[in-house]
Amino acid sequence: MAKAVFKKKDVEEIWRGAVIRLLRHSYDLINPGLLPGLGHIRDKKHWRRYLRAQYGRYWKVHFAKKTKGAWHSVKYLGRYLKRPPVSASKLRHYRGGSVVHHYHDHRTGQHRQQTLPQEEMIRRYISHIPARHFKMVRYSGFLSNRKRGKLLPKVYKALEMTARKKPENPGFSVLMKGFLRTDPYKCILCGDRLLFTGAQMGKKATELLSERLHNLEKKRWLRS
Repeated sequence: MAKAVFKKKDVEEIWRGAVIRLLRHSYDLINPGLLPGLGHIRDKKHWRRYLRAQYGRYWKVHFAKKTKGAWHSVKYLGRYLKRPPVSASKLRHYRGGSVVHHYHDHRTGQHRQQTLPQEEMIRRYISHIPARHFKMVRYSGFLSNRKRGKLLPKVYKALEMTARKKPENPGFSVLMKGFLRTDPYKCILCGDRLLFTGAQMGKKATELLSERLHNLEKKRWLRS
């Protein structure tokens, strides 16, 4: 398999040209004359002249250092293939205003906590949504959805491997424990396991909680 090689200088020139072309066609959207330091740009002619000058400047494109083996690259891509950008288990606090979440800083190797306004949190989250018709990374070859049913058994047979049995779909409580780290069947008052006895409608959670606390106190009083 041929290796994919990207020359830094060529990529910088291509990137610079692509950004400048995008800015040139986005004059009405950007309205550069209102930006700090660009008050001299009054029309599209001045804007094009300003952008032409950028071709003579040095544009530095960040190239990450080469990873130590393919496994590091696979782990990095796997974060986007298997998990969302921000999992619910990392959200620590939200009350209609700011969002508090923790994350792992790969530069320092430490866990940090960050507070963001809800609008900024949503903006960062939707930046991970691919554009329409964007080709996502998927299984290919004998692992593709269209071919794996016929070809995968042949691969197992050729490699003299035993096909794995399809695991059962996890239940509601298992998903809650794995995704939110919360056991839905654990009582928040006493810690015992919950059993479904009935449903009540039209009451707020605070009212139900108050009734349960009252019933618990009543049972303790009767036992004593």
